Amino acid sequence: MKRVVICFFAFLALAYGRHEKYEGHQLFQLSGPAREIGSLEGKLDILSAKPAARVESNQLQALVRLSPEVKQQWLRYFDERQITYKKVVDNLAEAFRDEDSQIEAARESAKRSGRNIGWDTYYRHQEINDHLDALAAQYPNLVTVINPALSYEGRQIKYVRISTTRFEDLRKPVIIIDAMVHAREWVTTPVALYIINQLVVDAVDSQLTQDIDWIIIPLANPDGYEYTHDEDRLWRKTRSKSHPGSDQCPGVDGNRNFDHYWGTSESSANPCSIIYEGPSAFSEPEIRVIRDVVNQHLERAAMYISLHSYGNMFLYAWGNNGTLPSNGLALHLAGVTMATAIDSLALDNAPRYVVGNAAQVLYFTSGTSRDWTRAVGIPLTYTLELPGYEYLFEVPAQYVEQIVKETWAGIAAGAHYVRSIFG
Repeated sequence: MKRVVICFFAFLALAYGRHEKYEGHQLFQLSGPAREIGSLEGKLDILSAKPAARVESNQLQALVRLSPEVKQQWLRYFDERQITYKKVVDNLAEAFRDEDSQIEAARESAKRSGRNIGWDTYYRHQEINDHLDALAAQYPNLVTVINPALSYEGRQIKYVRISTTRFEDLRKPVIIIDAMVHAREWVTTPVALYIINQLVVDAVDSQLTQDIDWIIIPLANPDGYEYTHDEDRLWRKTRSKSHPGSDQCPGVDGNRNFDHYWGTSESSANPCSIIYEGPSAFSEPEIRVIRDVVNQHLERAAMYISLHSYGNMFLYAWGNNGTLPSNGLALHLAGVTMATAIDSLALDNAPRYVVGNAAQVLYFTSGTSRDWTRAVGIPLTYTLELPGYEYLFEVPAQYVEQIVKETWAGIAAGAHYVRSIFG
């Protein structure tokens, strides 16, 4: 009992120290013209953005973090530009400490039950890699774990190939899914792991593995992810230090590092910006893993989805200028198919999914995986913004099971769409 008490107080001390930098920081929900909200992306930490309402043209909502030092000047800025705002979190540090307590309780419960990976908490990088290796050992005829590269700090990035034909049947379409490009979006990795589980362990629909080959990267940015657990819960970027100014401002936004209109956004050129694009396209080893996977299977790749959080959206190209690809109708139809399946299982308080062009739904972006994968030839490519419910981007562990299950319904619907068109 004494040891348990000591461990508990050690955990509390760690949690308080880790989150101290956000003491007194507040979250505000903004509503205003899309142009005004979009212009803030390189200046403020926008935790999410989404359409304010479907009936309101060019109006967005955004969740932003304001420190005590800058809060008043930004509130005046919002007033001057007719951006309305309301406070939704009074003390971010306290919210993070509550999250830590919930996760710790869920992990202890999982240990007592003897589970390896469950759907009611979050796991660390090594635990996730061990789980993938265990699946490959248990299902050698279906699962292959690939170890393509190390992250900047030397962590192994793994992905799984799921195939009944060992990727040798060149007639089968390929679906590629990645998660955790943005380190703080913790709920994306459980979704990727649950997709693997449904295809391999539960094998709920054999057609999806008989007719489709899958590549799933559950944790694309392990350095950033570990840093969010140990140091800074809101860290978004990689942890590289290969660019000018990296001593003061390390890391690159992985979803601005792809070679599609890279280097065309002034707000992404600042190394200290949360959306810093990097010193060159594909400068990050983590992003080169995704690039190489896509290029290796480009002839058969039919769908690519990058999991992000949060916003309840399927976003498609072109995000850099708001025009549509030549297959814009098919992109929209497949997106609606997936969104409808998710909405059918969503909780009552969840907003319905929005499907649309990224620039038209939100604002212009460059260097994204969604646009690059469409540009190189994958027909159906999306940024999937998962739900946050009333907890916004900081999804409590007890909501994970709901999100993974409803999202799987959407992924399965999208896969059947792929079967019908490309199979």
